[in-house]
Amino acid sequence: MVTQWKVRLGELQERQRNLVQAGCWRGGPRTLLAALVQQYRELAMTAGLAWLLRSDGHHGLGPAVLDGLLEYLAIDGSGTEAGVRVALEEQRDETRADLVVYGGDWTIVVEAKTFAVEQDRQLDRLYAHWQVEPAPCFVFLTRGQRLPTTAVDSRGRWRALTWEQVAGIARTAATLITGVAPGVHDYIATLEAYHRV
Repeated sequence: MVTQWKVRLGELQERQRNLVQAGCWRGGPRTLLAALVQQYRELAMTAGLAWLLRSDGHHGLGPAVLDGLLEYLAIDGSGTEAGVRVALEEQRDETRADLVVYGGDWTIVVEAKTFAVEQDRQLDRLYAHWQVEPAPCFVFLTRGQRLPTTAVDSRGRWRALTWEQVAGIARTAATLITGVAPGVHDYIATLEAYHRV
């Protein structure tokens, strides 16, 4: 009986070795961002989104991701407009916006969350500081359909967006264009693997 188990175990180990050799048996982190322990870091993931939103970025997507986001948010704009600017960690007084995209006659203000809770009056403070921008659209970007708790005065002004939806917008863009940077695919795979709720 023990001999049979040893033979069977040896067969299974051989099968595993063959699967590993063929690249079909995998372990460890699923993406480079995860291997670098960045998959849940809010700043890193938001910086990745900012990179994709730059129409002139080395990602090779042109304005496709920004155009997809504008379409999702129903904003009449284009990533090819003159003067479009993407800003990370923009601060006004004691309030910092994670990501702001400025267009000619529109503005997108993003408060991004992975696991962190909202700070005291955070969304109301963001709204107060950026409401004077041209046609501001305030976006609460989260891992799931999480409701904002600090949008009291600005209730009804925040649009929900999930990281999974960002992955969908980026994947659509990457599918339509050939020759995109490898980092684009890793970013999308990271969002799909670690931010699907």
